[in-house]
Amino acid sequence: MTDEKTKVCTKCGRELPLSEFSKHKITKDGLKNWCKSCTREYDKIRYETHKPDKLTSDELAHKHKYWSKYYNCVAKPSCLRVGRYGAQFETFICETCGKEFRRLKSSVDSNYKHRGYLPRFCSKECYFESRRKSHTSEYAKEIERIKKEI
Repeated sequence: MTDEKTKVCTKCGRELPLSEFSKHKITKDGLKNWCKSCTREYDKIRYETHKPDKLTSDELAHKHKYWSKYYNCVAKPSCLRVGRYGAQFETFICETCGKEFRRLKSSVDSNYKHRGYLPRFCSKECYFESRRKSHTSEYAKEIERIKKEI
């Protein structure tokens, strides 16, 4: 006779040894309430019902990247999201480096309406560069050079 501890699965109602339950930090006993076979069955059904549509590799890669933020679309003009689902971008010129950059129009409009400003820098690096006391931007240097030539 073994003194192996058991637990009842709340899905199927079977009493099974603790080794048949996956770990779960949140519960009191540290194990999931469903046994491994019930969880596997549920995951399989859920995958079948929520199976992703067949996307091209570019679309699939974009879908995963977009969750982080929209910056991939901002950086790449060839991004698939541009023009889809009503996404519109506005173009600005960075005050530090003079590089052209894009931001979502809805975000720009919201920031201007509620905070009263428009984007001025293409990246955090350019923003921090502009905050230095000894900073003279490449863009400003180029303008000074052109003024001296005239």
